[in-house]
Amino acid sequence: MTKIINVNLKNNKYKIIIGNNTLNKVDYFHKHHFKKRKKIIIFDKNLINNSILKLLIKKLGKNTPCIAIPPGEKSKSIERLEKLYNKLFQLKIDRSTILYAFGGGVIGDLTGFTASTIMRGVDYVQIPTTLLSQIDSSVGGKTAINNKYGKNLIGSFYQPKLILIDTRTLKTLPKRQMISGYAEMVKYSFIKDRSFFSWLEKNGNLILKKSSKKLEFSINKCCKAKAKIVEKDEKDIGQRAILNFGHTFAHAFERVSNYKDFTHGEAVAVGMLLAFKLSTHLKFCPKKDLNRVIKHYNQLKLPTNIKYLLKNITNTNKIVSAMKLDKKTINNLINFILVKGIGKGFICDTVNEKSLIKFLNENISNNQIKGDLK
Repeated sequence: MTKIINVNLKNNKYKIIIGNNTLNKVDYFHKHHFKKRKKIIIFDKNLINNSILKLLIKKLGKNTPCIAIPPGEKSKSIERLEKLYNKLFQLKIDRSTILYAFGGGVIGDLTGFTASTIMRGVDYVQIPTTLLSQIDSSVGGKTAINNKYGKNLIGSFYQPKLILIDTRTLKTLPKRQMISGYAEMVKYSFIKDRSFFSWLEKNGNLILKKSSKKLEFSINKCCKAKAKIVEKDEKDIGQRAILNFGHTFAHAFERVSNYKDFTHGEAVAVGMLLAFKLSTHLKFCPKKDLNRVIKHYNQLKLPTNIKYLLKNITNTNKIVSAMKLDKKTINNLINFILVKGIGKGFICDTVNEKSLIKFLNENISNNQIKGDLK
């Protein structure tokens, strides 16, 4: 059953349409929202033979120009951005052109940033194809590319005109990518919704097994939660920051490893576990909640250590240095998103560098997080 979420921003209202056959009607959506405006599809090169991509092209018109982007975080770069600009100009893009982003978070971020900057802004549509991008990165208008100093440091707030989520794109998604997306899913329960965490304890395994009903319910739940937060704080100057729970650690892991060997979701999963442990260490979070989280991680086989994330990093000072490049850092003080228990996320600016290094040294040994269930 198709679900529709209205994102009611002051200057840009748009819909998120969720279902298991959403793209069957993409031609209708294009005509309804954009009439006969020119369209260009930007897609992940790994999906070149994907049946849903072929359906998208058929529905939008077989002569619709398509641009393939190499997979991976390295495509979120100045160099790839320049190549994409040039290709779009060669295709005679104009101010009325609609860009369709078909792929995961990398494609959505790159396309969104391109749309926000080329010719001072053109419209774009998000068609996220991974669980992570469907519930998180496609929603809210954060667009960005990476820089040698850190992840997503060059970007803009630029909302899509429409988000089309078709759960059929998840059918061929590898389990590792499902787990990566699940990490972002469980994040919403950690920061805002304790009852959702209870539901995930019962249904998380079915989500990883791609149950259509459980996926549609949970994707709708996450998109609604994010839409409400974005409506209140579109430009990330207040409470929207809680959506970055676990990401201060995760982005640092990605930076020091040069975005190799692990997925963003795996880094977030480990980052959230560290954030729970730091919250417990600082006596904000009851230990019983931490143990409940660890139990859930173990049951679903979510990543609980960084031994393969950071193969060559033994000095925690490098992790802290990378954290200082986080966008939440103010006056050289890292603002963390911590919890006062499951469902109670908050912004914390009282963690000093000395105590942070001590915490990391105590909790990371041989690149493995200490602390199992007692």
